[in-house]
Amino acid sequence: MGATFNFGGLQEDWVQQQLDLLGETHVGYSYLDFPKLNLSVVGSRPFSWGGPDWKNEEFLKERYGITNFEESTARILTAAKSTAYETLLFVGHNGPTGLGDLPESPCGKDWQPLGGDYGDPDFEEAIAKTQALGKKVSLVTFGHMHHRLRHTKERLRTMISTSPLGGVYLNGASVPRIIETENDRLRNFSLVLLQGGVVEKVSLIWVDKEYTVVSEELLYQSLGTLTAPTV
Repeated sequence: MGATFNFGGLQEDWVQQQLDLLGETHVGYSYLDFPKLNLSVVGSRPFSWGGPDWKNEEFLKERYGITNFEESTARILTAAKSTAYETLLFVGHNGPTGLGDLPESPCGKDWQPLGGDYGDPDFEEAIAKTQALGKKVSLVTFGHMHHRLRHTKERLRTMISTSPLGGVYLNGASVPRIIETENDRLRNFSLVLLQGGVVEKVSLIWVDKEYTVVSEELLYQSLGTLTAPTV
């Protein structure tokens, strides 16, 4: 993973520095309860690169004690079982399998050879087992697979998918995250509105240095209205 770097005999562990900064808010293989919102956030496998092969074996074993997909699924499920609330939001670096195998699918492989589901199988299985427990998975959000596709400039990656059980899957990997203009610096965020544990609206917004929303692209509405991403 390139987590540790040597500078003139001094080693710096950049990953650990990030984890230290996050502290208890790091939800990789863990969870956070939000009493005022009556929901919990559960994290999937941290630092995932996606795909059907188990990668970064030494890193994941050293950091989390996980050595395969089965153990990873079990760890995510343990976190989901431990939450105080029945309404859950899942957060992952990469998304789950099961969202399509086209290059433009939310986790589709957009490099040669084109096509294939490059989601995390452990993530998909953990979500299914969580739902089987009776918990409500309202939102699954992730990034890693950029909206701008490698093989074509004619369209963007599909950002939204929905589940027959009512959950919304959001790929939030809009890059670049920051755009410099003549007079400002704009940053993008994914904005999700929930009502009663149901996702009502998803937008991609850009904010300026004063935190004012300067543009908003509607990605999803609960009535089923979808707007096509702007190329």
